[in-house]
Amino acid sequence: MANESAELLNFRLRRFLVNVLGWKKLNEIQDKAIPVILDGNDSLVIAPTASGKTEAVLLPVFSEIISNGFDPTSVIYVAPLKALINDMHNRIEYWGDYFNLSATKWHGDVSAGVKSKYLNNPTDFLLITPESLEVLSMNKSQGQKFKIFQNVRYIIIDEIHYFADSERGTQLNSLINRLSKYSKHDIQQIGLSATVGNPETIAEWINYKEPAIPIIDTSNRESKYKVDSLSGINLVRRLEVFKNKKVLVFCKSRQTTEEVFNLFKNNSSIKNIFIHHSSLNKDVREESERQFKSVKSGFMFSTSTLELGIDIGDIDVVVHIEPPYNISSFLQRVGRSGRRSKVQKSIIIAHGFDTLVALADLILQENKVEDIVISKRSKDILFHQILSTIFNHGKIHFKDVYNDLRNCYAFSEITKDDYKALLRKMVKENLVKIDGGGYLTTGYCFEKIFGKNNYMNFYSVFYPSFEYSIKKGRKTIGGLDISYVHMLDEGSQFILAGKPWKVKTIDEEGFFIRVEEDPNPDLKAPRWFSEGPPLTYDIARKVYDILVGNLDSEEEASANEFLDNFGDLSTEYIDTVISLAKKCGFRKGIIPVDISRRDNMVTIYTFAGNKANNLLPKIFELKGYGLSRVYNNEYFSSFKLDEEISVYEISNVLGDVEEIFADDDYIEDFIDILQEVFKNKFIDYLPEKDVVELKMDLQYDKDGLINVVNENEFVETKSDVFKEVLFNSRDLTDEEILERLHSIDKKVRTD
Repeated sequence: MANESAELLNFRLRRFLVNVLGWKKLNEIQDKAIPVILDGNDSLVIAPTASGKTEAVLLPVFSEIISNGFDPTSVIYVAPLKALINDMHNRIEYWGDYFNLSATKWHGDVSAGVKSKYLNNPTDFLLITPESLEVLSMNKSQGQKFKIFQNVRYIIIDEIHYFADSERGTQLNSLINRLSKYSKHDIQQIGLSATVGNPETIAEWINYKEPAIPIIDTSNRESKYKVDSLSGINLVRRLEVFKNKKVLVFCKSRQTTEEVFNLFKNNSSIKNIFIHHSSLNKDVREESERQFKSVKSGFMFSTSTLELGIDIGDIDVVVHIEPPYNISSFLQRVGRSGRRSKVQKSIIIAHGFDTLVALADLILQENKVEDIVISKRSKDILFHQILSTIFNHGKIHFKDVYNDLRNCYAFSEITKDDYKALLRKMVKENLVKIDGGGYLTTGYCFEKIFGKNNYMNFYSVFYPSFEYSIKKGRKTIGGLDISYVHMLDEGSQFILAGKPWKVKTIDEEGFFIRVEEDPNPDLKAPRWFSEGPPLTYDIARKVYDILVGNLDSEEEASANEFLDNFGDLSTEYIDTVISLAKKCGFRKGIIPVDISRRDNMVTIYTFAGNKANNLLPKIFELKGYGLSRVYNNEYFSSFKLDEEISVYEISNVLGDVEEIFADDDYIEDFIDILQEVFKNKFIDYLPEKDVVELKMDLQYDKDGLINVVNENEFVETKSDVFKEVLFNSRDLTDEEILERLHSIDKKVRTD
């Protein structure tokens, strides 16, 4: 192999790469990563999907194990999904068989026999989820934990960007800190990530005292994009030209995935068609993965479940049904194609106003990936980890708990006073007991609340999705949202896993539905309650920049280049909307405001994303205004006031936003106007101030609202008609959407 880095690897491993795998040289990310990892540095390997970053980590790790004969278990591999663990286990086993190295996967679907075998005879690699790592931490004796973890030298965290800003990431951050104490070695942590806006933050998450070294892939695969607004049979005919290719079709929701899959299944000549989303039974999903990987051509219709690096073979084209609502997700999806041809090919299907979102995605993906925001004060997971630590030790001094837990990024800004306040509440609630010497044990209510099924519900820090299981005979097809099931009766029909079903019986106590296949192919797909992330602040603001021509020269050149690949209907729509925005008074540096003197209806066009706009009317409530008929979306906040208001008064109300949140006591003002939120199981066990603070961060975008208010001037315009433009209807064809837009434009000219 020609690369200098390859010469650093064990000779037997180099021979394996050339003679067995057929490699001729390393790619850029592998060439960069090998010497850094071999030097023993905590590392963060950042590269697109399907770029070879997994091998960039495995190569130096395998080399060291082979050369030095490390005792097992020397490597723990952590991933967010069971499917990723299964996939990686197969890869490591294939390499391991050649070098007489062993691997065990450990998650909820692995049999007790396999786990017992591992405990008796640990393997070189342990592949595991955070929840299963928590099980090992809590349920095994100190002696067993020393046996498992004493030889650990590497912890590999796959898809670390998926973990880092979530409660699961906080749990993992704490677990690694706790379990590292059982190893005889300084554990080297290695993170694998897709492109992120702030790698230095994730590097601190890995090791906040000595941040990991980012190793970034700077090679650029050529990307080709096409944006179109086709739907129905026209969409099928357009994509059928790829029927001899492997095509991955991403949909924004499970409902859309089922609908589009069914459309293609019944109206196309494509032979191999598969479906994949989180409400399908794991066996159904895994069978789809296996079959799609094995065929030379076919279409896979999926939600975000296939954004991560599950191996489904070489993808020729990625299709987005509706543009992604965050840039990192967009790049993850696009990166799944082009491994074979070295050209990433992507088609975005966008209707109505989403056409501008697609253009904003394309402009931003070149130089603006969202930053990952990671809390250093994750008190809800601190609550969980306190209980887990006490349960683990049986009895431990309260000072030792704090000292053990604070040595990780996720808790690094939690003070002793914060910790003591939380501990006092836990003692009061009898979740924890403390004796006169300051030693902690679990209280009666800990076992009462969390001890069912041998604490199985305690290990996971997030709520599972509660769904009715759909069963045909003994086979489970998938699940349906409870709210949707309440609309079903015996004989009701729906589509799931791309097949039509008829309800035979509904078991309300067992939460399952027995079904039989239905010959009717023209059924509607179910709805699920939670569908996709909100539009981010950056994309929403870039959409406004496009509307008012506020692009710098580089962005404008990119936009013009991308627009050459938009369909005729899409470009006509964009041109018409930009013209209409100008007529409605939209321009750079302002927030357009429409005030109806007839009924005091106010519409404020912030273009700041869902979470910022959801917060905006709460500020008016806080200031004592009576509101009704509140409607918020990505682009505006609209509400009816009980009294007249001027744009000057609106400016004054929202001009105080930064000052409101700068006040340490602002939390108390929001207690009565916050919604209930289901983030995880532990949020409501915190002191009231902490509960409100967490809910604020989950529901609202304070920084986004502050930014848009501070950087722009409120100006009254006659722009209420623009609301009609922002409501996209799936029931309309693209021609009808354009006709409606021209009608709105004509109305503005007449007015």
